[in-house]
Amino acid sequence: MIFQNKSAILIPIFMSEKKGSSMRVSKRFPLAVHALLFVAVLSPKKRVTSTLVAESTGANAVTVRNLFLELSDSGLLIATAGKNGGVHLAREPKDITLWDIYQAVETPDADEIFKMYEGSDTCPVGKNFYQILYPHMEAAVNAMKASLEQVTLETLKEELQPLLRELHAEKCPSALPDTTSE
Repeated sequence: MIFQNKSAILIPIFMSEKKGSSMRVSKRFPLAVHALLFVAVLSPKKRVTSTLVAESTGANAVTVRNLFLELSDSGLLIATAGKNGGVHLAREPKDITLWDIYQAVETPDADEIFKMYEGSDTCPVGKNFYQILYPHMEAAVNAMKASLEQVTLETLKEELQPLLRELHAEKCPSALPDTTSE
């Protein structure tokens, strides 16, 4: 396992069998962060729908709606159904950490993140492998948690603002507000 540092966030990367290639645990976490950041930027100025978020993320609108359900169940998002429905944050961006988002859509269980397996009972290495490795995997999860707790949606929103001004949201959904005057 390698940890890649992106904006002071530790992201676990797992090496696959092909040399030089890697895979992430899941795309759900970055998709959830993207969706909530999009909501934080637009709302309450604009009505945010799964279609708009899908346009911004490149994900299917049904996938986004399912993600909205998980984020709502976790107390991060409030969704209103119907013709004039949409979503908005359940808390202020400063009160939503990346760890909150991670827990809403992923498991913090080291066994699940690292896909641990049982070793052979007949081999002394296989028999003791899990109990030796697990504390280190748990420490890695705790380090990831500590790092993700340091970053809020407000932090990401502040980091995004200069980019929105620079690009004037050329390639984002037309619903994005004009931030050149802010």
